[in-house]
Amino acid sequence: MSYSYSLQKRLLINTSIVLVFFILAMSAVLLKAYESGIRQATFERLTAQFYGILSAAELEEKDQLYIPEEPQIDQRFNQYASGLSALVFDETETLVWNSISAEETDLKVPLSLPGEPKLYNLSLPEKEYFQFHFVTEWESQEGDVALYHFMILENKRAYKQVVSAYRNKLLMWLSILAISLLLVLFLILRWTFKPMRKITNELSNVKQGLAEKLDDNYPREIQGLTESINRFITNEREQSKRYKETLANLAHSLKTPLAVMQSALQNKINATELERISEEQLERMNQIVSYQLQRATSGPKVMAERILISRAIEKLASGLSKVYSEKGIAINYNIDEQLSINVSEGDLYEICGNLTDNACKWAKSQVNISAVSINGKTKISIEDDGPGIPKHVQEAVLSRGKRLDETVEGQGIGMSVVKEIIEAYNAEIEIEKSVTLGGAQINIIF
Repeated sequence: MSYSYSLQKRLLINTSIVLVFFILAMSAVLLKAYESGIRQATFERLTAQFYGILSAAELEEKDQLYIPEEPQIDQRFNQYASGLSALVFDETETLVWNSISAEETDLKVPLSLPGEPKLYNLSLPEKEYFQFHFVTEWESQEGDVALYHFMILENKRAYKQVVSAYRNKLLMWLSILAISLLLVLFLILRWTFKPMRKITNELSNVKQGLAEKLDDNYPREIQGLTESINRFITNEREQSKRYKETLANLAHSLKTPLAVMQSALQNKINATELERISEEQLERMNQIVSYQLQRATSGPKVMAERILISRAIEKLASGLSKVYSEKGIAINYNIDEQLSINVSEGDLYEICGNLTDNACKWAKSQVNISAVSINGKTKISIEDDGPGIPKHVQEAVLSRGKRLDETVEGQGIGMSVVKEIIEAYNAEIEIEKSVTLGGAQINIIF
């Protein structure tokens, strides 16, 4: 199956087919209605002609119907081959009278009941007529009833000319209408698909390095598509950036354990102490390498299934409670079991894990975790009863390598990692003072 035709061309072709079919159907209906109107007008006119002839007829003494040779009605009856003629037959279908204009006299009388006017189409070898037929009953003075068939013929030549002229005019105007509609449709489709052409051009510019991402100003129907594409582009660039930062972080983080080991060797300490220091620093180096590799390979996922927040928080709280058991930190969480979010599980662990770990480091005895859904947005809050974060350093806390207190264990990159993941999801982060615990409260809004 070929997909070479553009959507615009497909719509234009399909709509053109429907439009042509509609125009042809409409022209057939209008032409049929026009023909019916003319036929009805012809029927009424011939009925009036019949009553004119009937008014001139009278029954003679011998019960014979008499009609003047030239009745004083429509003069076309008195002109040979004028196209309008009249004939009268008795009940034996014998011709008893015909107008001077009659060209055809050997005609078959159609079946009809007395008093019911009928209009037929009569086709002869070289001519076509409208055939009006009416059966009358004449009663003589003796009470006898005689039937007479009045027949009026009108040549269809003028009718066909009028219908043909109407058909030609109708087709001409409908064709003009169809062409105009197709032109308007083409312009509408060009305007409708303009955003799609814009996406194509912008993607080409992104590919060539002339643009950073797609424009944010798109119709609502394709806004989700452009946002997803921008997230893919951002994720790709962030992945490359993470690889570079990981190498720098790894080199920087390994300096300290290497320096400790080098210092131990230079000081020529005893073998037992040297072995302990070496094992300790090697374990530390192993942790650093594992952490940096994990950060380099697990960037935010732009397409993810919905996961339950309560399950992820429950696992985090259980693990961190053991880590900080000696400090006596109580980690409490209150989250609806059915509340879910469209974020990858790994990214949610990374965000909440870093924030909860920081809260446990600074807390005195309590950390609270909550999540609510408001107006289509999901808000996750982590608060502690520690000293809090002053307003003048809240922005700096999110910077890479920034630590508020060098005496507190850490590398100073946890909050920047959280910020990177949040930005990849177009989410928001807020830092404020906890109303309930008095320490710091960090809100993540998806």
